[in-house]
Amino acid sequence: LRTGHAPLQAHLFRIKKVDSPTCPCCRQHPETVFHYLFQCNAHRTHRNRLRRKVGQRNMNPASLLTEKDLLKHLFRYVDETKRLHHILGDL
Repeated sequence: LRTGHAPLQAHLFRIKKVDSPTCPCCRQHPETVFHYLFQCNAHRTHRNRLRRKVGQRNMNPASLLTEKDLLKHLFRYVDETKRLHHILGDL
């Protein structure tokens, strides 16, 4: 997730593994890491739970993807969305 080389549609499209960069969850925007973590309406409930756990000031890529104490909450978000479950399994 930090490098943007996550198995999300935008990256997979860039490396020619899928036909479209569009998010399969909301079907409105390219599924980048930023979109997945901070914008996709399909994950709003899980994102709100993440925000309550880490605090509003930590809801940014610089904090969420690098601060050790926040990673467990980030992993819980990834697990709860089930978006990467087919690759990562249960976290």
